Amino acid sequence: MQSPARRLPADFDNWTSDLVRDVANVAGYLAPNEMKFLALMAAYPTASGEILEIGSFKGKSTVILAKASALADAATIVNAVDPMTAPCETDPDLEGSASSFEDFQKNIGDHNVESQIQLHQMMSHELAPNWQQPLRLLWIDGDHTYAGTLKDFRGFAPHLVDKGIVAIHDTLHQFEGGARVFLEEVLRNPNFGACGFCGSIAWAQFHRDANDAARHSSVKHMLADKLSRLIPFLTRDDLSFFEKKKYKFYRWLIPHGAVDPQTWIDSID
Repeated sequence: MQSPARRLPADFDNWTSDLVRDVANVAGYLAPNEMKFLALMAAYPTASGEILEIGSFKGKSTVILAKASALADAATIVNAVDPMTAPCETDPDLEGSASSFEDFQKNIGDHNVESQIQLHQMMSHELAPNWQQPLRLLWIDGDHTYAGTLKDFRGFAPHLVDKGIVAIHDTLHQFEGGARVFLEEVLRNPNFGACGFCGSIAWAQFHRDANDAARHSSVKHMLADKLSRLIPFLTRDDLSFFEKKKYKFYRWLIPHGAVDPQTWIDSID
């Protein structure tokens, strides 16, 4: 599979700032720095393959992925998988509505990205057994339980191409799923190399050959050590005031600020 040419527009910083403003009216749970980083991962392909988004809600991240991937030399279809129903594991509350489907359709239509999106209106575990397409970017933002996140990761990570990227949302919020899966399945996996956090997004680059990932082992060990301190706090819902403060301090110790595009590009292989 031929690797795509990789470059960003000269005005990418301004473009992402405009994008954040454009999607401000779309319901969702991404901070501005997270939106810009998600756009960066879509706009700068590290390999050839498709994009898969698990958990679309009303289309905020879907629109970002579609618009940003269109900047790449070979625009990529964004596969969005979400049952669009509530209550369910993925979306326990749709603000009184039984479905987010109509809002999703309206939002991708308002932003003129319908032709770039393939919606799989089902649970991710229903799609996984029949999925065959290679993935350059796997974006996991669905069921935040440990069992649900693990199922999403194991269902689709085997389809990551060499040098593809996996990103998991809400790893530094008080959800057990993303943090544990990123720690156990990514940071402790020798086939993942460059890695880091932006806001509550955890990301890493996959390598078929573990030797190609080895140069990033010290960063992985550092992040694993810091992230492992959070896990005991995420498995309980009865934290004391001081335990909550301790959790926030440990979270603060994990580097998770805004990502500079060129710095990120220089970190990946």
